[in-house]
Parts: sequence; structure tokens; C-alpha cells
Amino acid sequence: MLTKDLLIYKIKNGQIFPQFVNPTDSKLLQIAAQLISVFESSSDKSRSTLLEESKHIIDSTSGTQIVKRGFEKLLLDRTEFDTAPNEKLIAFRQKLFTETSQLLSQEQFPEFENYHKKVLEIVENDWHPEEGQIGDRLYADLPSCQPILSFKTLSPEHLLHRYNTAQVQGVLLHSNTLTLKLTDSMTAELRQLFKYLRFNQLLSTIQKVKSENDDLFQISVDGPLNLFYKTKRYGMNLANFFIAVLHQPKWELTADIQFRNKSSWRLCLDESCGIKPISQQFLAYIPDDIQLFQEMLLNKTDAWQINPGSQFLPLPGDYYCFPDYQLIHTSGIEVAIELFHPWHQGHLLARLNTLAEHTDTPLILGVSKELEKKPIIADALDESAYFSQFGFTFRDVPTMGALLPILNSLVDIPS
Repeated sequence: MLTKDLLIYKIKNGQIFPQFVNPTDSKLLQIAAQLISVFESSSDKSRSTLLEESKHIIDSTSGTQIVKRGFEKLLLDRTEFDTAPNEKLIAFRQKLFTETSQLLSQEQFPEFENYHKKVLEIVENDWHPEEGQIGDRLYADLPSCQPILSFKTLSPEHLLHRYNTAQVQGVLLHSNTLTLKLTDSMTAELRQLFKYLRFNQLLSTIQKVKSENDDLFQISVDGPLNLFYKTKRYGMNLANFFIAVLHQPKWELTADIQFRNKSSWRLCLDESCGIKPISQQFLAYIPDDIQLFQEMLLNKTDAWQINPGSQFLPLPGDYYCFPDYQLIHTSGIEVAIELFHPWHQGHLLARLNTLAEHTDTPLILGVSKELEKKPIIADALDESAYFSQFGFTFRDVPTMGALLPILNSLVDIPS
């Protein structure tokens, strides 16, 4: 993903236009191929060596520097470095610093040759000349010296499409709100889009709206600038969600963008922007937290089967919910669970209000304990008759102790 200093955009008539590269540009494809080759041959090299070789390509080829630096950043994101702490090296450094400090305190002006000889004596059991200079060995665990473990390669064309996607993602990190319109076609791709939405913990308002030719789903999502809780993580989740949007055959995205201390601009994009999907559709993918939840439920009861949410649940007022989980009892009773994380305050209050007079809606609400700490939420939960019947709180993932009594009440089983 591109940082603010690597974004290229134009402002015109209150709109922001990310500047995309032509994915068929032969010169850019050649530069991309050269950079990819450097990264492919980087195994066992250090980060600094890799960056030196990459910089040589950037400096020696024609074209816009910031674009080539953007390519480099995206390739670094696909590179795994050895960041594990080296305990042996830490102990070596501590021993050397401690004993040389004592040595210096004993002699006010030690002669260099004698001092150097005594330093070598201190480390003679921990350092061997073939390992390189002591100075190099001392700081071998600094980020610049970290060895490269692996690199996930890609084609030059894919890198250019990835770059265009990253331009949009970088802008979305500075969004207040995002609105997405999609055709009402209940395809596997559309259901997968809503799974991405839920898996990234991006609670949205989903509503059906009329257009000239089609019924549309209008999805409104808060942007990271509209929140006060862990906005960096949320912003990354929102940017990752855009990757799933690219798999839709027809879409229209608008977002209010505001960089620090600057005016607000509108981002408008649709499927005609020319960016190709940069990932595969993982239609059968089940996240780790859902697998854990499934195992916990199976360990407690075999009367309920749990699956990731895959169907829309209609709510009053032409609104819809795409729940996190769907559960089916052996008797055929179905119920859905919707989870509210620490940044879902507004959505939770709206959902409680919507469900206040509709206790027959088969929707269980799970609320993060972090969110519950907010006085406005605590009061709303205390006053909600619906939540007292169909709600529970959780820390990281829902627990069976909190959920089973609600499930059992739906099938008249004593808790």
C-alpha cells in the first residue's frame, strides 16, 4: 500500500483524481521487470543491499521517480525479512559495551592499539574474523541489516495494476465516508464482497435504492477519519476491502477525502477506471476466528450448525443486514449473529433503534466489551429490551457461555 508521499493525484472542481499508470506502457513494464528481477535474486541479502540495487534501477532509468519508488514500496510489501530478535547477538553487544565501558573508565586516554587489542581479547570467544568487522557484527540485527527470507513474485503487468489499486487505497486511508452502489444481482461475487466487508470488520448501512434501470444495493461505510478508535487499523481494513470491489462487474464508488489540514474532496470511481482485479476470489475461504467459533460450538452442542454469513437479512425500512454468522438448529430454526466492534458505535445505536419494535427479527447482537465501556453504549444496552433478550458481549470472539442461553431460548431448551 502506498503512503501519502507516494500518492499522485490531481484536484479539479472539488474532486480528487488518482493518477493511474498505463498497464501496457512498454517503458514502465521494462522498469517493473528490472525491479522484480532485483527482488527475485535478493534471497539471503540484507535489506540495505536490496535497497541499494533497487535504487540503482530507479536512478538509472527514465521516468517519474515517484512512480518507480511506488513500485519499490509495493515490492517491499511482498518481501519477508528476518525480524526475529537475535538473543546471542544482543548478549554479545551487551557484554562488549559493559566491559569496554569499564576499560575506558580505568584509562583516561587509552592508546588506540592497546585499546583495540584489549577489545579483541574481550570478544575472542564470541567473534571470529571471518564473520566480518566487529562494527558490522554489532549491529547485524538493525533493520537495514535484516536478511531477506523470501519474496512473493508477480508479473510486471500485475505490478502496474497493483500500483493503480494502491493509488486508490492510499487515498481511501484519508476518507470520511465511502458509498458503494452495486447492482442487485445475488451472485457469488456479490455475496463474497459482503463477506470481505464483514471479515474486515467494516460494519455498513445496506439499503436498496431505485435507479433508472436497476435496483441497486447502496452500501455506506464510515471512513477512518470519521472514527476515534484505532483508525489506522480500520483504514487498512477499508483499503483492503477495495480489492474485493474490483471483482464486481458493475460498481460505483464515491468517498469524501480529506488530507490533514486540507480541504475535503470527492473521489468518484466506477468499473470503467480500468483497474483489473489484483487478487483471486476466495469463495471458500473461512477466516481463523470463524473456524475457532465453529470448533467452540461443536464442543458444546451438536444441535446447532454455524456458518459464515452468506445471505442478506431484511430489516425494517428497506434496510438490510449481512450478518457475521448464520446458525441452523436441527429443528430447522435459523438465526443470524451480527457483531459490533469498538468502532461500530453509530451502527450499533442505529441497529438497536431499528430492532426496538421488532422482536421477531431473527438477529442476535454481539457487542465488544471495549464498545460497551462507552457511557452512551452502556446506557443504550441497559435500556434496550431487545438486547436483554437477544444480545451478549464478548472480548475477542463470542463465547458459548454467553451465546448458548440465547440459542436455547429460541428453541425452548432450558439453559
